[in-house]
Amino acid sequence: CMVVPLKAIMRTRGVLIIEPVKDRLPSPEQRQLLETCASLLAISLERIHYIEVAQASTVQIESERLRNSLLSAISHDLRTPLASLVGLADTLELTSPAPTEQQMLIGRAIRQSAVRMSALVSNLLDMARLEAGAVQLNRQWLPLEEVVGSALAQCDAQLGQRPVSVDLAGNLPLLHLDAVLFERVLVNLLENAAKYTPEGTPIGIRARAGSGQVVINVEDGGPGLPPGKEASIFEKFERGNKESATPGVGLGLAICRAIVQAHGGAITGTNREEGGARFTITLPQGLPPSDDGSELLTQA
Repeated sequence: CMVVPLKAIMRTRGVLIIEPVKDRLPSPEQRQLLETCASLLAISLERIHYIEVAQASTVQIESERLRNSLLSAISHDLRTPLASLVGLADTLELTSPAPTEQQMLIGRAIRQSAVRMSALVSNLLDMARLEAGAVQLNRQWLPLEEVVGSALAQCDAQLGQRPVSVDLAGNLPLLHLDAVLFERVLVNLLENAAKYTPEGTPIGIRARAGSGQVVINVEDGGPGLPPGKEASIFEKFERGNKESATPGVGLGLAICRAIVQAHGGAITGTNREEGGARFTITLPQGLPPSDDGSELLTQA
């Protein structure tokens, strides 16, 4: 028999096996014809493959677009009633006559649940906007210390009795950041650390500069990340431990990744040798504006 490889442009797609009618070798003209047919067959197979890949990608893109549209619409519709519910829960404590202790506890539970749901809705809306490219970065040259301080103040209640140590190198340059969005990244990471660690667990924020980059670490002394899920935890609706009693739907880290990538950086998660999780953000350093007000380098 004669074996002819089906060589396409990108790769070999298979082999063509020809069994001659009589026990004889094909002539040079016949062999050339077979090789030409094999080449055409390989090109056809490769074309079919890439058509299927393109169709699958189109379906995935359209499905993602539809899901983002639904998330955005639902989030918009839920925001107003949730805000009203929080306001009504607050007014319960101001009613006359004064509510009973039991009524006060119920009112606070309603408020906490409404605030948690409002945060979830905000995460859904932010994720839809980030993926749709509808978020425009309002960048300014800022010291990292300022953004870290603002993030710590914002999540002070969630951190509770967990001590936070901040170690920012003295040679850190100004960073070209959207302060509100990047603060959201740090808040999400700090709240994540607080969610999965008991009271008293230390949390650290470290930052160093070098080789044209600024590296920021947010780490804790908790149970760490589930083995094998260090990368997948940044996917939407992915949680480190699906059976965890800790409330959440798995959007916080996905939002962190989207914001960091929009700044031209990267974020990874690892486990510390001494125990606990470490999230590492790497940002391009860039050059701040010169003294005459002209910017030497603009980050895309």
